[in-house]
Amino acid sequence: MLKPLAILTLACATGYANAAPTDLAGVWKGTLGKTAITACFNAAPDSNGSYYYQRFLTPIQLTQEKAGEPWAEDGKTGFWQLDALQGDTLTGTWSKAAGATPLPLVLTRSSAEGCGGDAYNAPMEAAPLPVKVEKKAFGEHAYQVRTQGAQVTLKLEGDSPAIHKINQQLARLAVSPDGQNAFFNERREFLGRIGSAYTSEISVDPTYWSSQWLTVRFYRWSAGFGRGGISWGLHTWNLQTGESVDPWTWIGTGFEWYSPFSGQVKLPKNFATWLETQAAADSDCPGVASYDSYDLSFDTQGMQLANQPIGDGCDVDVTFSWSQLEPLLSAQGRAALPSLQLP
Repeated sequence: MLKPLAILTLACATGYANAAPTDLAGVWKGTLGKTAITACFNAAPDSNGSYYYQRFLTPIQLTQEKAGEPWAEDGKTGFWQLDALQGDTLTGTWSKAAGATPLPLVLTRSSAEGCGGDAYNAPMEAAPLPVKVEKKAFGEHAYQVRTQGAQVTLKLEGDSPAIHKINQQLARLAVSPDGQNAFFNERREFLGRIGSAYTSEISVDPTYWSSQWLTVRFYRWSAGFGRGGISWGLHTWNLQTGESVDPWTWIGTGFEWYSPFSGQVKLPKNFATWLETQAAADSDCPGVASYDSYDLSFDTQGMQLANQPIGDGCDVDVTFSWSQLEPLLSAQGRAALPSLQLP
């Protein structure tokens, strides 16, 4: 799903130019053909609407290019031609495409609220959110991703005690005390603004998987915030023990998590001093060791340090071999080094 702020702003601006009549505003219940639906329209200047089949409760955006023209469903999967409003009764036809056999629309206004209010959203929020399960693979390693609202859970295939322990931790990371409420609030906001059920994009996927180690990236792009709404975090497990491991301890510090998607780290003084000698200085950029947000990743050859890029030309992206790093490793790092070098 696309979330850039520029796209959402453009959608709203288009709505202002082609506003729906204010007297359509509200929540409408009735039938499309013989199927029960609930629809809503936002008051001018927000020229848009939404509807869902009461059996499925999945909202579909409605937009109108010009007054008097049919309302088009998102993806142009259907078109609504509405008759003149008769009080709180709305009639018209739905068709899959121009010239296709139409089905009658018969709706009665049940509330004056727009698409962001309780009347339209409460039935969706009272029902269990739909679940999507995808089977995936990282090289020869199989896993699955289960998505339900704001909860995205990665599950490793296998039945060993270590795999079981890791799956339990992955499931806990996927659950936020207010995650689903945030999902509902985002959906309400965008339904009320543009008639579309935009929500944050969340993904959970492996980025490194060896016989000994697994690293998973938790990624979030908050709806409507553009580049500034993107955050992610890397989480690592020992596949032999099932224990969560902080690779920052291998160089003598620790990562402080705010959420599965973000946190900060303070580089140890000896590592920061050494790091400055490894990267070319740029007078227009902060020192390479001056950031408090880095990705620390690794493979059998060594370790990579990168900050999350913001497009200012000062991105940190440096790689060190294990032989370079060995003198700087902490006791935990030296103990882990043999297994880090195994494929």
